[in-house]
Amino acid sequence: MSHNRSLVNDYDIVRPAQFLDKGLPILGLASHYTVEEGWRAVITEGGRWRETLDPGTYSLDRYSMWHDVKATLVDVRSQSLLVSTAREFAIAQPVAIKINLDLSVDYRVVDPRRVALEVKTPLTNLFDRVLEAVRSIVSYATYDEIQKNGEGIAAATLQRLQAMQLPKVLGIEVLGVHVTRIEATDAGADALAQQQMREYGTLRDWQLDAMMTQQSQVSWEWLLRHRPEIAQQLLATHGELAKELINRGMLDPSALLSRPVGSSGQVDPAGLLGALGIGSMLLGASGSTHRPALSAGGQSPPAADIHTRVREEIALLEKLPGARVEARAGTDRHGVPDGSYDLRVTLPRTSGGQITLYLTCLARYPQAPPALSVEVDGQELPFDSAIVRAWSGQYLVEIAREVKQRCG
Repeated sequence: MSHNRSLVNDYDIVRPAQFLDKGLPILGLASHYTVEEGWRAVITEGGRWRETLDPGTYSLDRYSMWHDVKATLVDVRSQSLLVSTAREFAIAQPVAIKINLDLSVDYRVVDPRRVALEVKTPLTNLFDRVLEAVRSIVSYATYDEIQKNGEGIAAATLQRLQAMQLPKVLGIEVLGVHVTRIEATDAGADALAQQQMREYGTLRDWQLDAMMTQQSQVSWEWLLRHRPEIAQQLLATHGELAKELINRGMLDPSALLSRPVGSSGQVDPAGLLGALGIGSMLLGASGSTHRPALSAGGQSPPAADIHTRVREEIALLEKLPGARVEARAGTDRHGVPDGSYDLRVTLPRTSGGQITLYLTCLARYPQAPPALSVEVDGQELPFDSAIVRAWSGQYLVEIAREVKQRCG
């Protein structure tokens, strides 16, 4: 493990203090001192801070002839600090892999007095804070970050550094963080190649299965042969009614493609039949199975109102790991309920922090899509939802999963 901390030079932003020659204590014979643009001069008189000078020329007769006067120049221009590491950090998923990581940190001095007089090695301290922030972030990263050139690592590092209140602690403000190099070490590169090949094989099996399923008629016999685990769950949940619905073609084949062949874990049988709007009619509020009643004309009853739908939405959202859901009925300007709902959904991020979704469902929901806005760690994030863009009456939990997948 190595890094370039030893190459950091604190004199890049603060120069050694220099004594000022005040000249002769005779009118007109005092010396002058000039501060160049981009610099500030921190003046001490008799060992104590007197003032900080902006760019310009100053007469030194303003200071006592009986005290030593020193000036410490501080560079306040925006600069970049290079943080270069080799095998210093390791990603955790899919396997622990050492990485080489270089960062460019944009910064500037905002408190020259603190930098000159209170912090012994300000730039070295900044370097150490960057390492501290990156270490906790990379430990949760996956090899996707390597493929994305470390965009998530850079953004999360900037947030951590800004949360450290460095202007008050060091007198330095961090303006931006950029990943200039991220790569797996030799052994790690082999491990990543193997992982990518396994994922490609899984994805290819899923695509072939999707193609065959979409071109075939799903029957109860087909389901028993190719998806016995789903058939058992449907039978346990809906009894003989499941066979009847499937054999009548009321099961959407694409609903079987939500997971690759051979994957383990439970599926939601109501969701499979719900692809055609049947699941909610089969399951009542208590989860019991019943046949949907038909009207006199042989038509299915109208869809549930927005209040029933929102209750279903909340129940599904609350099943997401760590989710917190708040809902509020909307009103018009007179305070009368207008049939709309505002939902606030908070989800934990894998890398730490949280994601907040703000969803507004108008009275025509679910025929009309919800309005969506997203915040990540308190910062609003422009988010283009593919589900909202191609809305067809899906559930809000699908939008929440989409946001969680893309924002971590």
